[in-house]
Amino acid sequence: MFSANEINKAMNIDGVYYKVVPFHNTHLKVMDFREHDLQIINSFVDYHEMTQNLNGNGLSFTGIANGKFVCCFGLVKIWDGVYECWLLPSKEQVVRHKFIFHKSTLKFFNYVAKHLNIHRLQMVVLQSNILAYKWAKRCYFIEDGLLKKYGPDKSDYFLMSRLFNFNHKE
Repeated sequence: MFSANEINKAMNIDGVYYKVVPFHNTHLKVMDFREHDLQIINSFVDYHEMTQNLNGNGLSFTGIANGKFVCCFGLVKIWDGVYECWLLPSKEQVVRHKFIFHKSTLKFFNYVAKHLNIHRLQMVVLQSNILAYKWAKRCYFIEDGLLKKYGPDKSDYFLMSRLFNFNHKE
């Protein structure tokens, strides 16, 4: 799908101090997560095994700032034109680099939506994770509804979506 260099260019980051590399699930082992994210991770019996299919798939990446992991993120195709995005931010690094993180994320969403002909990009947000909910809204996602007992621990999640309408010349 996409190379890390292509995503670095699309996100307009320097590729030195700030850069994106292909995701590998071992990155998750060295990151310091917020309580909400730990709740999700710890609710899976086989989390490490489950994330192996995201390794090097060209749709999943790890953001790095000054050699430290800021976040892991990516997309999963549901069907043509519809993808679900996912993000696991570090506890401290994402706050330290929040402006570049947010700006780059918006560029990533726009770039992949255009190049993959995405008309619907969606995400699920743990209902109790107010920070993630507010961030999704700042990324132009709207709340589609509440998914009751959706999580692996039967927690409730918001389904949120962002719609794209690119005028492609045929």
